[in-house]
Amino acid sequence: MKFGEITNKYLVVFLWWWWLKFILGVKGECDSPIYCSGSLLKKIQLSGIYNDSKTFVDKPTIKPLDEVLAAASLLPENSTNDELQEFLSTYFGPEGQELILTNITNFNSTPSFLQKIKSPLLYEFAKLVHNYWPNLTRNVDQSFMCEGCVSSFIPLNRTFVIPGGRFREIYYWDSYFIIEGLLVSELYDIAKNVILNLLDLVEIYGFVPNGSRIYYLNRSQPPLLVQMVKIYYQATNDTTLLSNAFPILMKEYNFWRQNNSIRVFSPKSKKLHTLNRYIVQNNLPRPESYLDDFTTVELNNTLNSTTREQLYAEIATAAESGWDFSSRWLNEPFKNSSILNEDDNNYEILRTLITRDIIPIDLNSILYMNEITLSEFSEKIGEEKMIGTFKNAAKKRLEGIMDLFWDDELESFMDYNISSESRSEVFSLASYFPFWAESLPKDFTTNFTTILDTYSYITSLLSEFPGSPPTTHINSSLQWDFPNSWPPLNYVLIKGLINFNHTKKDDDESENKEFIMNLIKDLSQRYVDSVLCAWYSTGGSIPGFLNKLSGVGDTGHIFEKYDTQELGLPGGGGEYDVQVGFGWTNGVLLWIFSNFGDILEEPECLSDLK
Repeated sequence: MKFGEITNKYLVVFLWWWWLKFILGVKGECDSPIYCSGSLLKKIQLSGIYNDSKTFVDKPTIKPLDEVLAAASLLPENSTNDELQEFLSTYFGPEGQELILTNITNFNSTPSFLQKIKSPLLYEFAKLVHNYWPNLTRNVDQSFMCEGCVSSFIPLNRTFVIPGGRFREIYYWDSYFIIEGLLVSELYDIAKNVILNLLDLVEIYGFVPNGSRIYYLNRSQPPLLVQMVKIYYQATNDTTLLSNAFPILMKEYNFWRQNNSIRVFSPKSKKLHTLNRYIVQNNLPRPESYLDDFTTVELNNTLNSTTREQLYAEIATAAESGWDFSSRWLNEPFKNSSILNEDDNNYEILRTLITRDIIPIDLNSILYMNEITLSEFSEKIGEEKMIGTFKNAAKKRLEGIMDLFWDDELESFMDYNISSESRSEVFSLASYFPFWAESLPKDFTTNFTTILDTYSYITSLLSEFPGSPPTTHINSSLQWDFPNSWPPLNYVLIKGLINFNHTKKDDDESENKEFIMNLIKDLSQRYVDSVLCAWYSTGGSIPGFLNKLSGVGDTGHIFEKYDTQELGLPGGGGEYDVQVGFGWTNGVLLWIFSNFGDILEEPECLSDLK
């Protein structure tokens, strides 16, 4: 074979690979010698010069890339922190410098949902939280950057909302809960811009990365973009956006179908089901959590090169799930939680991650909901051929959900472990995603006894703890475990009950509907109590309604998670300090006020804290 024939052959292969990547989407690798891999990243992150590894990788350069790398090559092998600090101050700007606060035009400080809130104090608190949106709204401004300067930020063309704290960029699944709040706040243009930014990312990469940083390009997050379009369309009837978004949503759907699908054999029915899991190809520390990952993997003397790479992949896969980290992903969750001690800083327990072996009930519920929604979208925009395609995909997925995830004995949905070929023993709030996604057969939703038994776990938690339900019952020290309660999971619990209540007929037993409504009220009240009491205990006050606690210097914080054991406490655990802001907490809170403001009461904890 001649050289030209060989060259043409490989050119055809390359072009074929590139076409598949473009059409279907493939999780990419970041090749930045600063922000994703390389000796400079390793040197800075292992020095411990920053408490949080994310600090360094969020800094843009203030000198061209080639100058930065040339200077980095001259650093001593064992550089002191003073030498590193001088290098950083010379060649890097402040983290997040490429982002600016957005001036929201025509901002309505008193949107109509506030009128539903009966309590004057809760009215003022909801109004205050609504007025936090300008503090979390951003635009990109890279005008300060020199020619040849680089940043880890993926430029976005429109306004977006950040979670807050260390999370300075747009995040995928956070955005769904943020949009719920934006719609309640009548910030329709901002909600639309958030969606359009995410659609842009799908057009560029074939999927939505974890967040808008290049070091997130090897993983996604729970695929909620279809549902963002749905709730926005329901609020605005924006058919133009729906029509324009549809082919892009198809592209993302195909990405998950091609990259994250797996055929699972059911020992129960002897059938094969095509379902989805989280899976990330990765063999290095996550840049934004470099020191923690390096310590977890490289300081474990029992691992060889292959198992080290596998552990890096398990860690990144857990991050893709949004639950980083949880006993859901551990090989022996109960054993590990019992041997863990605080000095381990989670490293020992994370060495038992098997995230890629777990088929998650929440992910497959989301994808079922996406398939149903895409079928509805197909009908609305006249894509008749796709209606049946998505309905059939949803039907097959529902069969798999009921076959593999539903446990008759426990009367609950549980994750499925493909290694053990059995359901997980870890009960988590992920079990309630089928109720939110309505990924349930009709005979299931009409059986109130089954629903009552399934939610009995929640009622038992509410009788045991004063706060919102914890994520799991395992106290592993991981942040997506006991005692932490997370806003998105509270939303899922409440929305699932609302969905079930809507399926009940008018002649159904009144006590059944009363039970559901009381549980909705209790969950909503506890969420409001958790957020408001923590805000008050950290210095929040409302002139004329709520005086500031004496001796507290701050002015009130909204946290990303809360402690179920004591009202007024933020959640703990994890790789970083608890974050304030906070996008999805605000979004869920305002959504609750919009739906149930007329039945919510002032928290008792306010008088207890005074």
